[in-house]
Amino acid sequence: MNIESKWLEDFLVLADVRNFSMAAKIRNVTQPAFSRRIKALEHMVGTELVDRSKTPVSLTPSGRLFRITARSLMNQMVDGIGQLSDLSKLGGNMVRVAAAHSLATSLVPSIQPKLLAGKHSPLLSVEAIDVDQAIEELQEGSCDLLLAFDDELLRLPPYQSLQIGQAELLPVCACNSEGQPLYQLTKDTEVPWLAYSPSSYMGRQIEAIRDQVNLKAVFLSSMTDLLKVLVLKGQGVAWLPDYAIQEELANGKVAVVGEPYLRLPITYYAYRYQARLHPAGEQVWQTLRNLNGE
Repeated sequence: MNIESKWLEDFLVLADVRNFSMAAKIRNVTQPAFSRRIKALEHMVGTELVDRSKTPVSLTPSGRLFRITARSLMNQMVDGIGQLSDLSKLGGNMVRVAAAHSLATSLVPSIQPKLLAGKHSPLLSVEAIDVDQAIEELQEGSCDLLLAFDDELLRLPPYQSLQIGQAELLPVCACNSEGQPLYQLTKDTEVPWLAYSPSSYMGRQIEAIRDQVNLKAVFLSSMTDLLKVLVLKGQGVAWLPDYAIQEELANGKVAVVGEPYLRLPITYYAYRYQARLHPAGEQVWQTLRNLNGE
């Protein structure tokens, strides 16, 4: 198989911009020449990678999977050249991670120190975004790894999954100067609710018990850290993951309120495509496996 590296670069640019004219301009070639190179790549791999019937164009299922392979091949090439010429390996060891906001701020810092002793010195490039958007990043091949919550589809081929933790969504509020919670959750008394966006993963979990408490939404966000700030300011009650408020619970700044059944279990995973990642990406995956005792 004779795949030219410029074809891989063409494909990766097209996968990013989803427009043949724009991609050709970026690659400094005419659009007809660019289109021929993409066709040549598809012929070489034996399948269509781009769905040209849509505007903007999109990747086929095979294209999404090949995007991971293409990026891994390019990273390995840059890494090898860097070693030979004693150049920086910034491109070759970069691992793109898409993560739910709360997992990015709570989990990633615990992973980073474990990577320093590794052979390939992975450089994490973390994008903290909404959970559903993060899942789309993986499905489109825009990232190497995804840190997100339980998703049944992502635990099936062509993906791999690794359970990396369990947590609880706790209904909490700020405490007064005597250490007592500012609010109580009952069916009789309406309390201000700092809510997750209904379409977000967290929002969907809370909908299961929504009718069992008397809540009045006063603020909406998909960002755990933002809701946490408003909780600490005494603005209302919010369901926050336990890993995001450990210190605040320990020092009495916030308290868990309501009955035990209002505490909602959540499980979080690392996801990837089954296609082999470049060495730095595989090292990060193995680090996650080791942290999970596998």
